[in-house]
Amino acid sequence: MKLIVKTLHGVEELLATELQELGATEIAAERRAVACEADLETMYKICYLSRFALRVLVEVVKCKPETDKDLYNAVHEFPWNEYIAPTQLIFIDHITFSQKWNNSKFLAMKTKDAIVDQIAEKCGSRPSVDAEKFDILLNVHATDEDVTVSLDASRTSLNRRGYRTTQPASATNEVLAAALVKLSGWTPDQALYDPMCGAGTICIEAAMMARNIPANKYRKEPFGFEKWQNLDAELWQKVKDEAEAKINNMRLTIIGSDLNTEGLDIYKQAALMMNLTPDVRCIKQSVKEATRQTAEGVVITCPPTEDEEAPKKNIIEYYKELTYYLSRNFPDHDVWVYSSNLKALRNVPYGAEERLKVFSGNTEGNFNKYPF
Repeated sequence: MKLIVKTLHGVEELLATELQELGATEIAAERRAVACEADLETMYKICYLSRFALRVLVEVVKCKPETDKDLYNAVHEFPWNEYIAPTQLIFIDHITFSQKWNNSKFLAMKTKDAIVDQIAEKCGSRPSVDAEKFDILLNVHATDEDVTVSLDASRTSLNRRGYRTTQPASATNEVLAAALVKLSGWTPDQALYDPMCGAGTICIEAAMMARNIPANKYRKEPFGFEKWQNLDAELWQKVKDEAEAKINNMRLTIIGSDLNTEGLDIYKQAALMMNLTPDVRCIKQSVKEATRQTAEGVVITCPPTEDEEAPKKNIIEYYKELTYYLSRNFPDHDVWVYSSNLKALRNVPYGAEERLKVFSGNTEGNFNKYPF
């Protein structure tokens, strides 16, 4: 089957490598996505194990319609009843980059008509549409060349790992955090510090990576494919069992610190629930007080990006002071700073040894390594 696996811009190559390791073939990196071929088992693995995927779309219809009727007929030919029961609720996400199909809502409506009509013809009744409580999520995407209809195997974004009971609005996206850990070159035998850890996303993602904990082991929401009528429950259980058999209990030195008590509480609860303590620690202290506990290691942190998050100082001065304390408190460490405030990063008085461009959603960010 053909998959389109969505990710953040700047993470495509990491995802492509990961997909190859998981068994995908014919891999081609695109902007914010990687296309590949995969069998059913590999698709299950990607949803459960991928640290860098946001969504997994299974392409089921691709056509070059000239008219509304052509679109309807092409979509109607697919055996939707093998995936969707008439009692289920569906929703169609839609986007168009086409002059011909410039009304994405109309495009979604015609696609919906073809799908529900086919199911009604086979089953005697049709599913309903619900934007909030849907069981099955579909995606229709139009360009000037073609229209593609896909089943969303993930259903909700795969960065929603489920290891936190509360998701702070300011928390680092889990896929972004995993990508920063990987891009930094950190290895589990090194100490890892995040002196502005917030809710601890970077620390937790690093620990999961080191211990081979499946990225979505703690996910509470069902995957999209679990709602499909053709779910292979035995194969799905096999994928989970084999992945969890690879989890290890290697010793780690991962330390996150912050002054935000609410964030630290969320971080601590997650670490306890995942049995990561005492190797993954959280400490209440400012970045000024944060110091190394090992001779060498890696620092990865995401400082505030706006003035209101550092109200007592101009944000540029805040970044200057931040990097001063990092240079003083973490000598002989690889220090990586990620921020979407590019102006503040440009005014840091230390030349970056390496600069990587990674987006957070639609916002460009830089991941800079400083030679402290």
